[in-house]
Amino acid sequence: MDRLTHWIRQHQVLAFFIITFAITWPGFFLVFFIFPGNQIVEAVCSQVVFSPALSAMLIAGIAEPRPKLEPSRWRWVTFAVSWLVASIVQTLYFWKIYQAQLTAPIVIISCLFALMPAWVLSSAYARKPGVRKLFSTLLKPRGRVIWYLLIFAIFPGILLLGMGITRLMGGQAEFYLAEAGFEGAATYILLEFSRGFLMTGGINEESGWRGFALPRLQARYPVIVSVLIVWFFWALWHIPYDIGRGDPLAWILENRIVWNLLVSILMAWLYNRTHGSILAPALFHPAMNTFGNVFSLNTASRVLIIAVAVIAFVSDRMWQKLPEDSLAVYRQVV
Repeated sequence: MDRLTHWIRQHQVLAFFIITFAITWPGFFLVFFIFPGNQIVEAVCSQVVFSPALSAMLIAGIAEPRPKLEPSRWRWVTFAVSWLVASIVQTLYFWKIYQAQLTAPIVIISCLFALMPAWVLSSAYARKPGVRKLFSTLLKPRGRVIWYLLIFAIFPGILLLGMGITRLMGGQAEFYLAEAGFEGAATYILLEFSRGFLMTGGINEESGWRGFALPRLQARYPVIVSVLIVWFFWALWHIPYDIGRGDPLAWILENRIVWNLLVSILMAWLYNRTHGSILAPALFHPAMNTFGNVFSLNTASRVLIIAVAVIAFVSDRMWQKLPEDSLAVYRQVV
């Protein structure tokens, strides 16, 4: 065990990738290829999407286990509040989006699903220094407010602008919720974004990909090299999910190779500009997913996203390493 612990401390990013894939891929295969359509298996295995956060938590605790901090009552307050909010969001999602009846099993499943996000958020007050340091910026974000507002200027801002430009030029651009009316569209967007932040792409993924792996890679490599490594494993991690859903191969390749790379640059930009705050990519990811699913992706939107990614790359000189004293760079505690 001592040898394994020592190896993990010396190879934290590699250990993170191995453990994350070892948890998630078997779950995806069970859901899509071994027990397709089995709702019980799907419900149980759906929590494997928390593997990036849980892997990061495990390794951060091993890397910096001591001195243990004093227990904080805020951990249990945060856990209780987060669990309640996540339970309500998931219950409403089942009811409003899946059109499920509000039965006792639905509420119980929602409450069980809510345990994971509550545990992740409450880890901002964990006793192990490495874990607390990793998750603290979810609740105590750093950086200027403008960078968090910029997230929503990109998604849905770029998509709205792209739709306007396309229509002015006589092209077709759709808002898929137009027929749902204001109340229906607002309900869908709010629930989709809230659930995404708590359970499907927000804190569950970004605590690991950008919060854990990126700063450790940036301690050794230029920003763009670190971005490319995270992008490769992040995109690869999704492949069984994409295939299992039956997505067309052309879209899988375009999405994972082109668009995931561009948004990886943007999320690294926001993470570094907010001095290593996980909250920035954890908000960006569900905003991207939510609004990307309700607006058609047209040529104008594509060009604008590429332009913003290029601006981010050049303005931050991502071909260079970050300064060693940057808060977006991980410093090993000996």
